[in-house]
Amino acid sequence: MEKAMMQAWGIPLLGCIPDRPFLGCPALVDLEHLFKTKLISGNSDENRSRHYTISDINLVTTSLKRFLTNIRNRKPARTLYIVHVTRDDLILGFLGEYQRRQKRPTEPKFEAALLVCGSETYKLSEEVEAMIHDNDGDGPSIMMVEGTTHAAMTRIHNFTPKLNIDDTGRVVVAVDHYEPYIDFDLLLQRTRQ
Repeated sequence: MEKAMMQAWGIPLLGCIPDRPFLGCPALVDLEHLFKTKLISGNSDENRSRHYTISDINLVTTSLKRFLTNIRNRKPARTLYIVHVTRDDLILGFLGEYQRRQKRPTEPKFEAALLVCGSETYKLSEEVEAMIHDNDGDGPSIMMVEGTTHAAMTRIHNFTPKLNIDDTGRVVVAVDHYEPYIDFDLLLQRTRQ
């Protein structure tokens, strides 16, 4: 590739970087920007910078019993669940599981997040909203999103997060990943000319 680029265009190859899937994983802060909203609970910087792979995003349409079985035993601790706003049972189950884990420090840290989809027609019930806000923003990560669950899943799937200086976790991974593959001496030499 280096020889072909030099012969065809007179351009040196400065680096060849393999893919690193983590760099394309959205963090909750990325989803806040994508959906133009904010976390209504669990909005600490640590939570907002938590990344979720596409395989860690689950649309929940099952019963409460199956949802709790999945969140406790089958899914990774860091899973982003997407539910419709009319599923009070699942939202309350999510809140309950967070509280249960808070009382049991020997269990894995609760890193799950909940994306609740709704519209002008379908809104969060006042009772559930009060329970979410009872945590003073310090509960599990919950975000309200306009639109259907299908639309939210599609937008997340089509979204490519951008590298930004505030996402220190991704910046460190990017630097560690890219640095060995770039000829910085050649780069500096070419930019001085």
